[in-house]
Amino acid sequence: MKNYAFPWLSASMLAAILLPSSLLAQRLDAEKFCDVSGKAKRGYLSDVTVDNKAGKIDLLFCTKSTDKQVATQTYHFDTKYNLLGVDENSIPVEKVKGYRGENFSKNSVTLETSAPATGAGVVGMMGALEAFKNPAGTLLIRHRRTDYKWSWLGGGYRKKVKLLHTEKPKAESGAGYRLIDHVDDDANGGTLALVQENMKLSNMKAMKVGYHLLYFNDKAELTSDVYLDTDVAQTFVQMAPIGLDQDEEADDSQLPARDVAIMLAYTKGAGATKDKHPTTEYQYLRVSATGQVKEKIRVDSPVSAWLVSGFIPMNDGGVLAYGPANDDTKKHYAEALPDAKPGMTVEESFKAKNFQLGKIMNGQVAWITTTDLKEFEDKQKVPAGQKRTPDYTGKRFFVRQSMEAPNGDLLIGGQNFKMKGGNPGNSKFLDKMTGGDGNYKEPDHVYGDLLLFHFDKTGHLRAQYGVRRAENNATTSVAPNPQYFHPSVDGKSLYWNILEIDGWRTVNGLTEDGKMGGIFEPTMRETISYPSVTRISLADASIGAQKTFGVTKEGKYYVSNKYTTLPVGDENKQVVYFGENKSGKTLWFGQMPLE
Repeated sequence: MKNYAFPWLSASMLAAILLPSSLLAQRLDAEKFCDVSGKAKRGYLSDVTVDNKAGKIDLLFCTKSTDKQVATQTYHFDTKYNLLGVDENSIPVEKVKGYRGENFSKNSVTLETSAPATGAGVVGMMGALEAFKNPAGTLLIRHRRTDYKWSWLGGGYRKKVKLLHTEKPKAESGAGYRLIDHVDDDANGGTLALVQENMKLSNMKAMKVGYHLLYFNDKAELTSDVYLDTDVAQTFVQMAPIGLDQDEEADDSQLPARDVAIMLAYTKGAGATKDKHPTTEYQYLRVSATGQVKEKIRVDSPVSAWLVSGFIPMNDGGVLAYGPANDDTKKHYAEALPDAKPGMTVEESFKAKNFQLGKIMNGQVAWITTTDLKEFEDKQKVPAGQKRTPDYTGKRFFVRQSMEAPNGDLLIGGQNFKMKGGNPGNSKFLDKMTGGDGNYKEPDHVYGDLLLFHFDKTGHLRAQYGVRRAENNATTSVAPNPQYFHPSVDGKSLYWNILEIDGWRTVNGLTEDGKMGGIFEPTMRETISYPSVTRISLADASIGAQKTFGVTKEGKYYVSNKYTTLPVGDENKQVVYFGENKSGKTLWFGQMPLE
């Protein structure tokens, strides 16, 4: 376009003046491409160094490895993404980022439950007696060893868990424990268990109705036993680390230990304690990874059936508990839950009518809000041009990301999902108990539409945003879409980044001698994805149009799974996407201003 009126203005500068600011969102103000050598393409990107003061970006590729040395190529760019030069070198293997030796192992323990010995398909009189003495759910400690092997495919460790022998711990009464739930402490190799004592006919008077918190170290030694005293029996609701879900396949060799949150509900009680606790009374506990109680708080819920799904840490030290709920206030939690339908879990059989959110802060409940499904539907908003309006239906919802916006609003992003295949209404224990074929299979997660819940700072829903995926394929069904949030420079908007998963690609190893075979294959698969961005206005809780980056007429460019963005310039003012094409031959830089 020629500009006769203002010859000193470029077309892009003129557009910036003439267009409203809302139309300037989600654009790249810089985009560059660079081909790499065949060596770098066959190798992997080991490290990225950004020196904003010097105006330099260095990309270090490992191109070949021996037992002692690693050949490298370093690509030097300026902070405008122009190639300055390429250096070849070699470094000792111990200098490679993240490398701590080819192999190492961690001993740890996890927990499982035993099953009574029974006949095939039938529980007879002896089987019933055995089940009473050794009921389903009896706690066993399973020793395990996690083997970590360095992979030159991507500069990280692959892991394989080997299960070893089991032990059966006992209480002081001589009875075993019934396992309620547990959280493995991967940082220290131990495990934290919430348990109850099994019934022991010879010592019924000594039975305790409360739960125990047991911590076993990596040698299966019981190092902590905290009894959670209670006047009325409680029902288990949820136990989970405080934080968002982590990828089970990720390199967890150096993960820090996280606090664990537990939510319990009360039962009706009997005699003098019959009406001791209201139907809507819960109890929240925050404990260390090793089981030391930090907080024990009464929670008065608006409803009696709140299926707490997880716990999100907040910037001010508070914790958000969230999950589906119904309208019941007359029955206690255990009574308000439905029986599991055939082939379904209790959670899947539960008909949620609300989404409940509660903030726990400074040893007390700051607030709890209940939002019904009708309000979610009424406040549904989608990007311009999108015909379908995905909704939260009260069923399974996987929380992928959360953020506290500059104005204090709370945003929770995730995906609807279903469970498919396997035996969702069965269990490993029942498979053994009923003489099953031993081919028990956990159901698979099948992920669907992307949703973003927008609450104000006190938990009241402002909007529900629903986005249809641009890519719907076999990979997107089994792999949840990563999500990220970036506030605008003025703090009035929020950029919702979704990585659109376009499938898998195979990554070949550096070596050709087959030594990486066996349990660690010389190739691996990784997802390939490109960014899709929408802009959320915090003032009026609206969503703008959806914009994808990396998709060009020449081909598609996918963000790096290891270095999705680069810290170039002021990260509060721009996002710099980084990646390559599917073959790894061409690098891609895309700079999006946070206007």
